Amino acid sequence: MSDNQTTTSIIGSAVLALTGATCCALPIALVALGLGSVVASAVSALPWLGTLAEYKTITFSLTAVILSYSWWSFRRASLCDVGGGRRLRVQRIILWVITALFAVSVFAAYALFPLTLFLDSLD
Repeated sequence: MSDNQTTTSIIGSAVLALTGATCCALPIALVALGLGSVVASAVSALPWLGTLAEYKTITFSLTAVILSYSWWSFRRASLCDVGGGRRLRVQRIILWVITALFAVSVFAAYALFPLTLFLDSLD
């Protein structure tokens, strides 16, 4: 597994995870902080955000596939590479950050609203 393939898959994972966060997690966080007008302005200035939110299942599925491939290629590179200790450490940290961002985005997009409805019904 070449270093370029591993780096390229990590960059692809980062771009897709940031895209997923931008379409789903960021607007929810801004509204929760009382900044709903910022979300309205962003959607009017960047109309592709609304379109992206409609296709969030495809976006998150594609992100999960590429993130899985990134972890697989990182694992293969770490098994075969003897001299790239610092590079592998940096790649591992980046992959963990991307994975955490992806998990938060998926939680915000699919589980946050049902969870708040459930918690409101307890009162």
